[in-house]
Amino acid sequence: MKEPASATRTSEKPEQKGLAMTVGVVEFAADTGLALTKQLGRNEQKQLGQFLTPPGIARFMAQRAIAGVFGETIRVLEPAAGAGILAAAAVEAILSRENRPRCITVTLFEIDTRLLPALRKLAYRMRQVSRDAGVMLRMSIRCEDFLLAHEAIRQRHMADIVIANPPYFKVGSDDARSLAHAYAVHGQPNIYGLFMAASAALVAPGGRWCFITPRSWTNGAYFSAVRRQILRNLTIDAMHVFESRKDHFTDDEVLQEAMITWATAQGPGNNRVVVSYSRGLMDLPDAALRALPTNEIIGGDDDRLIALRTEEDHLAGLTATLETHGLKVSTGPVVAFRAKECLRQHIGANTVPLLWMQHVGHMKVQWPIQKKREHIVANAKCAWMLVANTPMVILRRFSPKEDPRRITAAVYTGELPGTVLGLENHLNYIYRPGGVMTPQEVLGLAAYLNSRLVDGHLRAVAGSTQVNASELRKLPLPSIDQLIAIGGICRPGMSLAEVDRVVETILGLDMACAVG
Repeated sequence: MKEPASATRTSEKPEQKGLAMTVGVVEFAADTGLALTKQLGRNEQKQLGQFLTPPGIARFMAQRAIAGVFGETIRVLEPAAGAGILAAAAVEAILSRENRPRCITVTLFEIDTRLLPALRKLAYRMRQVSRDAGVMLRMSIRCEDFLLAHEAIRQRHMADIVIANPPYFKVGSDDARSLAHAYAVHGQPNIYGLFMAASAALVAPGGRWCFITPRSWTNGAYFSAVRRQILRNLTIDAMHVFESRKDHFTDDEVLQEAMITWATAQGPGNNRVVVSYSRGLMDLPDAALRALPTNEIIGGDDDRLIALRTEEDHLAGLTATLETHGLKVSTGPVVAFRAKECLRQHIGANTVPLLWMQHVGHMKVQWPIQKKREHIVANAKCAWMLVANTPMVILRRFSPKEDPRRITAAVYTGELPGTVLGLENHLNYIYRPGGVMTPQEVLGLAAYLNSRLVDGHLRAVAGSTQVNASELRKLPLPSIDQLIAIGGICRPGMSLAEVDRVVETILGLDMACAVG
């Protein structure tokens, strides 16, 4: 939006007074909200998906969110208001500008009635602050579900700035909110994705959209429809990632790797996206910025995967995949609670090994480890959940948060007893259907998957500790000859530093070796 000349304020007295009065508006919202959430039990807070935005992060979001938005009237929407911290930060940022609008309208949606008294007090405080700055402020507090509001369903422009920290929890595909926004549903939706998708169409041309969410929306099939809806309506300008899963929400037990996304509605197509990282709130002011080509960040295919790279992706020149090499990835078929009758504590005449996540480490399988139920009966009744005991790469589907690598891939060459094997559901395994992987192929592929090259790639494209089968299928791989060459040097149980040296040497990369 272009800045109109009539929006300029020439009186210095209201400006000075307004700037002084805005101090504390965001803190006022945060304090009232925190007082309420501390009364909630942990389970109730999780059910509501209510995690308040710290004032420092709210201001960081708002400063960029208001950039370029000018006019006689500026409309601010917070679709999941909570205590109204983000709306307060947006108003504070607008009032702190030299060129202010004549009027600010703020619309807050909040379904928790316990927050309404605090929001009314905030509205009164914000009106006072705006009046002292020479700006009229109108506040609308709507105690209804934003996703079922007629504006969200009809997708009509209603805001110049949308700023949000939406709730996080999964909803059923038959939920009224999922049905109302079926264009954004693929599989089992998370409600925060529906908020992102629905609000993307409500921003007026040239307006701004800003969300703080988990990173999980940037990849995976479940959020593909959400990404398409967002990118149909918005141009992503910048992204900030909090690398710690708990340091961004200092007052809550949030173990999510979060990110902030800023976008412009129907703006000119950017050829670069500004990407920044910090561990949490404390080092936020020191976050370094990098402007990266948009086509390296946002995929051009139908999935529209978003990769948050801060350095060169060394896998960019690799074109092979598991399918190219005649390999397949599957998930372990043993679901413990469904297989109780087949699981055994001790070895028996008709049992075979059952591998769990705890048996799988970098470049090695360790079995037994005196874990409960690490044996499974091999008979006709249990046969459907057993796999052939042949060479394969076995991977953890989830990595511990303290693990140095996103992938934990083990070399398995068929050394355990039995013609079949049990693999628990928290494992993935890579094998050659209709054939057998050679030991060199297993060693080479496991080493490559454990390498820091792959780790860096996955940290860019996946924000969670889960590495799913669809991501493994798309992962760029070296040629089969290069994998065999890596496998010819590597051995089971090799350290990650040694793995890195071998992989980078075979791939012709000159990188300083880092242990871990």
